[in-house]
Amino acid sequence: MINNLKDLIKSLDTEHIYGNLDKKIEGITADSRQVQKGSIFICIKGSKEDGKNYVPEAISRGAIVIGAEEKIEVPSDITLLVVPDSRKALAILSRNFYQNPSEQLGLIGITGTNGKTTICYMVESIFKEQKLKIGVLGTIEYRLGAKIIPASTTTPQSVDLQRILAEMVKNKFDYAVMEVSSHALVQDRTLGCEFDVGVFTNLTRDHLDFHKTFENYLSAKAKLFEGLTTDSTKKFPKFAVINKDDPHSHYIIDRTKVPIIAYGIESPFSDSKIKYLKAENIKLNQNGFKFIVTLNGEKLTEIILHVIGKSNIYNALASIGVGLSQNIDIGIIKKGLEKVKRIPGRFELLDVGQKFIVVIDYAHTDDALYRTLISAKELNPKRIITVFGCGGDRDRTKRPLMGEVAVTNSDFCIVTSDNPRSEDPAKIALDIEIGIKRTGKDNYKIILERYEAIKAALDYAQEKDMVIIAGKGHETSQIFKDKIVYFNDTEVVKEILNKRNTHKSKV
Repeated sequence: MINNLKDLIKSLDTEHIYGNLDKKIEGITADSRQVQKGSIFICIKGSKEDGKNYVPEAISRGAIVIGAEEKIEVPSDITLLVVPDSRKALAILSRNFYQNPSEQLGLIGITGTNGKTTICYMVESIFKEQKLKIGVLGTIEYRLGAKIIPASTTTPQSVDLQRILAEMVKNKFDYAVMEVSSHALVQDRTLGCEFDVGVFTNLTRDHLDFHKTFENYLSAKAKLFEGLTTDSTKKFPKFAVINKDDPHSHYIIDRTKVPIIAYGIESPFSDSKIKYLKAENIKLNQNGFKFIVTLNGEKLTEIILHVIGKSNIYNALASIGVGLSQNIDIGIIKKGLEKVKRIPGRFELLDVGQKFIVVIDYAHTDDALYRTLISAKELNPKRIITVFGCGGDRDRTKRPLMGEVAVTNSDFCIVTSDNPRSEDPAKIALDIEIGIKRTGKDNYKIILERYEAIKAALDYAQEKDMVIIAGKGHETSQIFKDKIVYFNDTEVVKEILNKRNTHKSKV
C-alpha cells in the first residue's frame, strides 16, 4: 500500500489543499462508521444523506484528512482536500492506496440488464478448467477462491473494489470477473480499474428511477466499453464481447476501440471485421440444451448445456467469447461450460419429491419475466402458475408491464410483495394490476404476504404443472419500511413441500 498522503494525491484532481500533506494514511472510506485512526474520509452526497454532515463523527473516530467538494470548517490539524468530484476522488485515492491492483490482474467486466451473474459463473468454470485462478464479484457474492464475502451491492464501492482486487493480487490470482452495474459506472466505482474484456449482454428497461431516461441507462452501460483501450502495458488481450441480437449492440460497437467478438442466435454473419459466434441446431430437453457453436459460419464445437432457459444459450456464447478472447482452447471452454449445473436463483429447479415443477428465478423486470415464462413454455408444462411482485422505491413504470407480461404468459398468477421498502405493498400491487386489467384477463389474485402467496401457488399446482416464483431468486431477506426480515424463496418452498410430504406419510 502507498501510505504517504503526498504520494497518494499525485494523480488526484484537486481545487485546493489546506493543511499538512506529510501524513501516514491507514485507510480510506466514505462511511463515517468505518473510519479508523489515520483515515481519509471522503464526503459523498447521496440521494438521502450528505457526507459532510458526518465530518465531526469521522474526525472523532480518527480521520486525519477530509475530502469534500467545497471548503468546510475542520480543525487546524486536519488536512482538507477540496475536489471537483468526491466520487472520482474516492476511486483514485483508493486505486493509489492499493497500488493499482487491476494492472496486475486480467479484469473482465460484464454489463447489461440480464445475464451478468450467470456469465460470471460460466466464465469462472471455464477459467478454472484452464487451471487459472479467478475471483468473482457479483450480485450473489464475492468469491476469492474458498473465501466468500456476502455481496452488499452488485459492484462494490470503489474503495472496497480496490481492496478486494488487491487481495486477489496478494494471493496470486490470474483474473477477476465482475458484474458492472449501471449505477457503478455512473458513480465512478470502477474508475481506476483497467478492464481487459468488456461483455455487453442486453438492455431492457430497468433502473429508470435512477437513470430517469432509457438513453441515460444505455449511455451508462457504454462507459465500460469507452474505457477499453489497446494503449496498455498489461499482458492480457483486449476485447469487447457483444450480443449482436440486442437492438442496442450497434451503440456499443460504435463506442468500442478494441477488437470485437459478437455473439447471437438470430443475427447472420455479415461483418468480416468482427468475429461472430452463433448457436445453431438448438435442441431442448428437461435438463438443458444441446447446440452447435459456429465461428464466422464455421463449426467450432457442440455444447451440451445443463441449465434451463433460452437466455442461457446467450450467456454461454458470451462466456465462450470471453474464453476465446484470452486464448483458451475451445475444448477447455466446452468442458468448463458443461460443468455448470446450477446458478442460484436463475431458473433454478427445485425437487422436493413433488409431481410438478418448481422454478426459482430472479426475474424482476418485464423483459426478464417474459424470457423466463417463454423458457417455461418450451418445457411444455400442463399449466404455468406464476408468483411475482415488484420492488418498492424503484421504477414504477415497469410494474404494469410486469403485470401484463405475467397474466398473458401464465395460466394463473399470484401478485405478492417483493421488497416493498418504504412503499405500501398494496399500492405496489395496484400499480401491477393496472397492466393486468389492460389485458382483460382475470386469471390472477393478490396475496400480499409472500409466504402465503407461495403456499397458495403450491397448493393450487397439480401434476405436470410448473410453479414459477419470480423476483427474488438468491436473495435471503425481504426489505420493509421499518425492518429487514430473513426470507428465502427456496427455503420457503422446501419447508412447505416437506410439511406436505410429512403429513402424507403419516396419513
